[in-house]
Amino acid sequence: MKRSIVLGMATGLLLLIGFAVSAGAEETLFSPGNYYVISIGAVTSEVSSLVQTGQQKGFTVVVLSDAGLTAYRGTKETQEAEADLIGAPSLLYVDGTSFLLRSQGDAFDYEVRPGEKGYDLVLIPHQDMSASDLVNDVLMPLQHMGVVGSEVDMEYKTFVLNPEKSEAPPAGVAIDSNLYNLMIAPDWLAAAEKMNLARVGLRVTVVAEKVPAGTVPEQFTPYVVSETNTLAKLVLPIEDLVKLASDSAIGYVRSPYKPQPAVP
Repeated sequence: MKRSIVLGMATGLLLLIGFAVSAGAEETLFSPGNYYVISIGAVTSEVSSLVQTGQQKGFTVVVLSDAGLTAYRGTKETQEAEADLIGAPSLLYVDGTSFLLRSQGDAFDYEVRPGEKGYDLVLIPHQDMSASDLVNDVLMPLQHMGVVGSEVDMEYKTFVLNPEKSEAPPAGVAIDSNLYNLMIAPDWLAAAEKMNLARVGLRVTVVAEKVPAGTVPEQFTPYVVSETNTLAKLVLPIEDLVKLASDSAIGYVRSPYKPQPAVP
């Protein structure tokens, strides 16, 4: 859904969501039982600055770089394994120049992560929330951390939090349903583990089946780890899964096949 609200003189934050309301409006926009993937556009802070802010605020911070993995509990470095860190209720996970920021609380949980148009805010309300709740309780603290600026252009999609069956990929997107449901999941790290997908940082290992004479689009070639005439194996940013599967040169995007034991 795309909306346009203007809220902002009192808060210093201009929020465009879809229809005009006053800054004190209390209309419920977000309800328990659903989660909302909200586009917030470009992030204003450098990742290095965000790491320092996260440490000072007591977040669990995981940084994955070419040199390996470094982790902190607040400002103290820890040698704990990644698996013991990524379930933290307050988490900053940095993968190169990208990051995932998670905060879980009594009234709502949220996750800020890369999206198709910059960054997305994934909101999981535990009670009804209005536009002013979103601004005061979520966006203003994120603004103070340097994650959002003074103006936020927003679109959002609504998903059922615990659906009876998984979401089907959009029409024309040739992608394995697990990979699509990872991309839209409210918690990427937990979903990748639950689906037993091969995750590296904020990326996932996939195989792209090319159409005859097809080639991997140039924007995705940095993520290719091996390739034949018909297949390419990539360690792809999760936010790019649908984009790759929508390209006319790609016939299907799936997880790598796992070897099966021989039948005696």
